[in-house]
Amino acid sequence: MDGKRQKDESNANKQIFTALLATIPTFTYGIQIGWLSPLGPVLKSKQSPADTPLSDDEVSWVATALPLAAICGIPFFSYASDRFGRKLCVIAVSLLSCVSWTIKLTSINTPSLIAARVIAGIASGGCFVAVPVYVKEISEDSWRGALGSLTITVSKLGVIFVYAVGMSCSYATNQIVYLSISGIHVIMFSFMPESPNYLLKIGDEKKAASTISWLRSVNGKHKIVAEEISKLKEEQRRYDEAPRVSLQSVVRDRPTFSALRMTLMLMAMQTLSGCFALMNYAADVFTRAGTEWSPNTLALLVGSLQLAGSFLTTMSIERFGRKIPLACSSLVVSLCMTTLATCFLLEGPGWVGASAVCVCLFAYGAGLAPVPLVIMAEVFTFQFRSRMAGASMMFSFFCSSMTVLFYTPVANEFGAHAVFYTFAAVTLYGVLYTALWVPETKGKSLQEIQKFWTKSEPVFV
Repeated sequence: MDGKRQKDESNANKQIFTALLATIPTFTYGIQIGWLSPLGPVLKSKQSPADTPLSDDEVSWVATALPLAAICGIPFFSYASDRFGRKLCVIAVSLLSCVSWTIKLTSINTPSLIAARVIAGIASGGCFVAVPVYVKEISEDSWRGALGSLTITVSKLGVIFVYAVGMSCSYATNQIVYLSISGIHVIMFSFMPESPNYLLKIGDEKKAASTISWLRSVNGKHKIVAEEISKLKEEQRRYDEAPRVSLQSVVRDRPTFSALRMTLMLMAMQTLSGCFALMNYAADVFTRAGTEWSPNTLALLVGSLQLAGSFLTTMSIERFGRKIPLACSSLVVSLCMTTLATCFLLEGPGWVGASAVCVCLFAYGAGLAPVPLVIMAEVFTFQFRSRMAGASMMFSFFCSSMTVLFYTPVANEFGAHAVFYTFAAVTLYGVLYTALWVPETKGKSLQEIQKFWTKSEPVFV
């Protein structure tokens, strides 16, 4: 048994490499998310590289443009990944990022920056549609959870990267570095294989078998290849025989509708936790907390802690499952948001607020950020998976855009404490919801997972 396990692990090398390369667009997404934290104050300063310094309202709209545009990017990439293939869509994400960085480099004014963020937002839609689907379809079952969580882990690495580069380099150098990353990815990923699922879907069984053979590092005649091709053909047969997906078919299929309702709630928990706003306005939050350290230095520390949390989940998710990390993460985030809000209300010491933010984003990275995406990929049938995941991510980006858009005006009008007490209430409810109404999906087949919703459940969940 140990020998077989070692053999399986050695066969995963190409899967891991391919998955890591496929997640480079999510690294760029992390850069886009954290971009305004070090560079927003620069754009508002008297030494701004922009034609005229940006106002608080203009920076809010620059921040909001990305998640709002991502709502449009998701259906586009959902359609394109089925029509043109997963690989081409992953490349298209990086091409759009190249356009975004080029605009930011050559035309520094509010309309151009908003346009660049819109393009980046469309690309972000692909990061959470094309990339996860591609990674899932190249991964064998034993690596599905770990490789699936890479999407979030790598994006956190991007957040750290932009904090570090943003602090140490000029505005122009920043954009050149980010443009280079996206451009190099376009070239490198052109040499990667298309996913076996899509190749089989378009009738190229021979190439699908060859791709599986390469990914698993086995001979083309190995039984692993034959077994996976047989499984994929069965999935495709069920998909072809299934009725066309419609809103009515989703509502009538109780397990699918219940799974969709649950994933929408998980996305609301994730985005309305306030952590997305914290990543965009990390430097501002530290300034409001009255810390004596450099806000950008603390933001870099926060990004590093968040990456550590994501890495912890990647390494442990197949051991501890989905529910425990999600519930514990939500509870810690709620406690930290309450501490931060109280610190703002009572004008407590800056180190308390800074510590709360650091612990909060570590906990977010360890559960609330990656786990909903992993669960989302596991609870839908092949027939519904792409569209239900797309609907969930559209809702997620809408919630994200609202938290970013209203963070500054609400904090200025009612005080930052009001904003963070709200975030704390959302995540506290998330603990209860996870404990009572989220199934454990670790190590279970889709049929076993869906049995959770065949039991009686409250209609308001």
